[in-house]
Amino acid sequence: MALTEDNINVIGDDLIRVAGLPGPALRTLVRALRASGEWLEVVDGIEDCVAQFEPLRWRPDEAVRHLLSSKPVNEIGSDAELPEVCLEVEFGGENGPDFNSVCDELKLTEQELIAAICDAELCVDIVGFTPGFAYISGLPEVLTVPRLKEPRKRVPAGSFGIAAGKCGTYALEGPGGWLLIGRVVNRLFNPKSEQPFLLSAGQKVRVVRRSEV
Repeated sequence: MALTEDNINVIGDDLIRVAGLPGPALRTLVRALRASGEWLEVVDGIEDCVAQFEPLRWRPDEAVRHLLSSKPVNEIGSDAELPEVCLEVEFGGENGPDFNSVCDELKLTEQELIAAICDAELCVDIVGFTPGFAYISGLPEVLTVPRLKEPRKRVPAGSFGIAAGKCGTYALEGPGGWLLIGRVVNRLFNPKSEQPFLLSAGQKVRVVRRSEV
C-alpha cells in the first residue's frame, strides 16, 4: 500500500504526521522509516505516527516528497514477519491484587476471566508510556474495565494488567493505573539482548496460564 498526500500532514517546522493507514501497514511503515536512518525520530501511535526530519536538510515540502517517494508499504515487509510470543502469566494472588475485584465487576468467575483472556487473539498495538510497556489489543468487549481513579506510584516489573479494553505489560517497574490481574513469567526486559524488550508493535501475543504450561 503506497502512501498518498491524503495520509500526510505537516505539523510544525520539522514534523510529518502519517495517518489513515491500516494498523499493520502503519507499523510496517514505522519500522521502515526507522531502519532508513533518514529521520531524526519516528514516534508511533495506535492510529498514526510522526516522523521528525532535519530542517537544515529538507524543507517541509521536500520532506513530504521524500516520504511519498519511499518504497510502498506492501514491499517492505509486514507484521507476519514477527514471531508470535506466548506470555506465561500467573493470575491473581499477590501478583494480581486487582484480580478478584475485576472478576466481581465483570460478573465472571476466576476461570471465566482467565479463559476469556487466554482464548483471545491478541496483538501489540504500540510500545510506550514507560520503556517497554506494551498496549495489547484483542480482548473481547465484555472485559472492558476502567483504569484506576488514582494510579499506583509503583507497579512491579512483569505486572500484567487490563484497562479500557486492552491488556498491558509492565516491562520495567514504574507508576501505572491499570488494574493488575497477574504477572508475566517471561523476561520482558533483558538489557544484555540486542533487542532488550520482548514485545514489539505488531507482534501477535498468546496468553497462557502458568499452571497449564
